[in-house]
Amino acid sequence: MSRYIGFRKEGEYGTAETDPSIRYDGYATSNIQADPNWIIPTPTSRRSYSKRTRGLYRAQGPIDLPVSPENIIGDLMMAVFGAEGTPANPETGVYTHTFTPADTIPSYTVRIGVEQTERVLPGCLVESLQLKWKAGDVVRANAMIYSGFPETTDDIVASPTLDSLQWLTQIDDLVNITIDGDATRASVVCDLDVTIKNNIPFNTGDLSGRNFNDIEVGVRDVTGNVTLKFEDTTDFDNFKNSASFDLIIAVASSLIGDSETYYHTLGLNLYNLQILRSGAPPLRAQNETLKISAPFRAFYDSSEELEIEGLLRNSISAY
Repeated sequence: MSRYIGFRKEGEYGTAETDPSIRYDGYATSNIQADPNWIIPTPTSRRSYSKRTRGLYRAQGPIDLPVSPENIIGDLMMAVFGAEGTPANPETGVYTHTFTPADTIPSYTVRIGVEQTERVLPGCLVESLQLKWKAGDVVRANAMIYSGFPETTDDIVASPTLDSLQWLTQIDDLVNITIDGDATRASVVCDLDVTIKNNIPFNTGDLSGRNFNDIEVGVRDVTGNVTLKFEDTTDFDNFKNSASFDLIIAVASSLIGDSETYYHTLGLNLYNLQILRSGAPPLRAQNETLKISAPFRAFYDSSEELEIEGLLRNSISAY
């Protein structure tokens, strides 16, 4: 018996990878469902439906997981961002990955073990990835997966070797949050979520067949929400003055391998953020903390030449 999700980058879009060097996650859950988009004409000669034909094949659904620094989170980040710079290698067995937005994204073969069989989904694209930081909880990721190629099954269910690392949490001292250059504000942030969305025109098609035959992406959305303790009016004033700000968040866990210096780390650098609504603190009783809930969007920053970048430090050499 085995339940798991495995990711492997494809050499050719839509062709399922059989390479055994695949990364697995044994804590992720998924609900990716296929839809043949049946075309069912309404009859005129009788009261019974009698004809149907298949339309565009589309499969989609979410993957949700607690984030361990060497599970499939690196593949999800690579898949949604689209590009990875040359990983820094500060010492043996330590790699720092920097993911940046690109105008195209890679495809993956996803393998889902469900005890009785293994579902094999080729041509998977990550439409969106949301990362959530919440006080007292593990860091979580939620990804929306699209596949425009019919899945197959494999009767051989794998027994994958899973990493033994602890999940990333916000309850350790290894947390770095910088808001507009101020690195002392971790105690003000209650929770934070960031979503990167590719706006893939997935429900469209062409005359080349039922599959989603070309990787296409739309305008990239980088949005999120941060909840802040209302200790002063700094953040509320930023909204009133239409001031933009940068936000850097990084959370670390265990040391990497034999290193005595470098920790497993996940982070995001967000630039040129604009608060979209006031999020003014509602009036509460004296025994309740006043909080600002501030939805935001990231805009292109000409000095950084991007609006977001992702950081992942672990023992994996490349994605």
